[in-house]
Amino acid sequence: MKRLLHPVRRHAGSEEGAVAVEFALLAPLLFTLLFGIICFGYFFMVAHSVQQLAAEAARASVYGITSSERQDLAEDFVDAGGTRFAILDQSALTGTVVVDTGSTASITVDVDYDLSTSILGLANGFLGLDLSTISVSAYVAY
Repeated sequence: MKRLLHPVRRHAGSEEGAVAVEFALLAPLLFTLLFGIICFGYFFMVAHSVQQLAAEAARASVYGITSSERQDLAEDFVDAGGTRFAILDQSALTGTVVVDTGSTASITVDVDYDLSTSILGLANGFLGLDLSTISVSAYVAY
């Protein structure tokens, strides 16, 4: 019996593995926090790009003379959104352009971006963010 207790007593006051145990307990929390920071940063970058796409498409329509020309310019700008903004996936973009020729001529550009194919689709399940689309609108009166 004395033989068995001797190795236990020798390591009883040792703190050699304490750092590894502390890291093993804190690592999942730290990695989750890091992943969340990256996902929210990515979300804000995509949301800003989609907003800029809608605003620039509305501003690009100003160069048109007729309402149909203005609508074509805005639609072409949205259709090339994936090449104008490298972070955006063109297949996830949908845009609608409405030209109002009433008393105040104006154009409204609505852009929707589907997040299910991006890293945020993974984050929805992992972090429970409940993000599926980014919908923005831009308005220019002539």
